[in-house]
Amino acid sequence: MTSHSKLRTEPSYGLRGRLADAILAARTLPLLVLLAGAAGCQSDADGLNTVKNTDIKAPSSKVEETFGETGTEITLLLPRGASGVYEGAARDVRDGAALSVGELGNGQVFIKVVDVSGGAGAVPAAVSAAKARNSSLLISYASPAITSAIAAMSSDQRPPLVNLGDDAPAAAGNVYNFASDELDSALEGIRAAAAGGHKKVMVFAPKDFPPASEMRLADAIRAGGGTYAGTARYDLSDAAAANVVQQSKAELQRADTVVILGKSVIVPTVASAIKASGQANLVLVGTSAWPSHAYADPAVAGAMIAMVEPDDASLIADRYKRHHGRTLSSDAAYGYDAVAIAAGIIRVKGPAGLTAENLTMKTGFRGVTGLFRLTPGGNVERKLSLFTITGGKLNLLGAAPKAF
Repeated sequence: MTSHSKLRTEPSYGLRGRLADAILAARTLPLLVLLAGAAGCQSDADGLNTVKNTDIKAPSSKVEETFGETGTEITLLLPRGASGVYEGAARDVRDGAALSVGELGNGQVFIKVVDVSGGAGAVPAAVSAAKARNSSLLISYASPAITSAIAAMSSDQRPPLVNLGDDAPAAAGNVYNFASDELDSALEGIRAAAAGGHKKVMVFAPKDFPPASEMRLADAIRAGGGTYAGTARYDLSDAAAANVVQQSKAELQRADTVVILGKSVIVPTVASAIKASGQANLVLVGTSAWPSHAYADPAVAGAMIAMVEPDDASLIADRYKRHHGRTLSSDAAYGYDAVAIAAGIIRVKGPAGLTAENLTMKTGFRGVTGLFRLTPGGNVERKLSLFTITGGKLNLLGAAPKAF
């Protein structure tokens, strides 16, 4: 099952909504190393038992930061918060990247963190300086305006860009949007339902569900040969959510698949109201954003959810918590994998190997965010496993393929 990331407008959804729950059961396992992509084959066993576990502590982010001392620079472009330090998701990306370079850099890669809180106007100077230092890769987590300014620069005027934030235009080339979102999970669930003959899709989404995301969802359903019955938006209260379902009976009667988007405790209320309508033969599709405690509600029993295998995150969860004192987030996991891509290629091909051809090889990479590959069009394709909710928990229905 493959997830295509195209437009991520709600960065707290998707993989971000699941890792905090998944890593609570983390085990001490050998490190899953990103494959040395340029070697020509996809692998998850590049030095499993010999990985260097270097504890590189983050300095105060009030000063200029580097992680590692020798090798090729990877430039990490992050905004400092109002307090002058890296906070929240930016801090997590930085710390995930730092853990990755400590474990996988092998003295051949180091990270330089560059503050881009000055806005889009400061981007050209920061990127030009990185290029002058012979940086081999830019990794960004910033506002859409800042990231778009980086992405808009001609590809011969900057290193390749791996973007961990909201998707940026990739028309200039060598721009790769790396994060997955709730819609990726929903669309994979819809494809699974369609494979079973259920192709008429009704969607329930929170009130703030962006119109652009609705368009993406509808277009994908139609492109897959399905029928889009519409989207009903619900408020975050039990009464309002149940009322929306009641008002949507006509659309529901035209559907055989119902998708519930959202990450709140209202999700089971929507599911319960749908089941109370008495309509038979409905397939319920959930998403990776659903809170795990919702699984215990009988109303969501039987729902299908597509997501990255939770065990993938467990590979670094213990070490991340030990080094940084907090639970692994998906932002940290993305930071880890973005650095690991570069480290794997550089170990085999050297800094010059970080080319579009090697970054977008069809066999892809395997990391803590699953099996994925970057596309020439600037998106990420990520293999997802399919789960069903039974007995109040996720149960594997179909494992993600081991290769593209």
